[in-house]
Amino acid sequence: MAGAAHLSTILAVNLVTPRGVVAHTDADSVQAPGEEGEFELLPGHVPMLTALKGGVLTIGTKARARYAVGVGYLRVDPEGGVEILVEQAQAAKDIDVEAAKNDLKSTEAELVKWGDKAHDGDYKNLAARAGWARARIDAVTH
Repeated sequence: MAGAAHLSTILAVNLVTPRGVVAHTDADSVQAPGEEGEFELLPGHVPMLTALKGGVLTIGTKARARYAVGVGYLRVDPEGGVEILVEQAQAAKDIDVEAAKNDLKSTEAELVKWGDKAHDGDYKNLAARAGWARARIDAVTH
């Protein structure tokens, strides 16, 4: 039981985009959209590195803060620090849902027009824009 005394009781969370820090807080949990599916981190989690897909990130269980996030990575260090490095992030409270719905509608229409053409970089960028719009809508509505 001596090892249990060293386990952290909080997660020191940093949510960062190329534009800077979006959130820097202590939390009791983090729920994230992993490439392999949604997952939750609790204090004392083993160190890890994982890829994130666009979706909803929730920091905290008691005091919840929801964010729409783009693709990126999440790293847990041995001291309980959680670094979340994503292309985009926006707090749910700051999201314009109507703008996100309009973005989704227009990008989905462009994706439908794409048809059977090869999925090149332009297609992937368009799909990423649609995913970002969905993440913003989900962060507010779910």
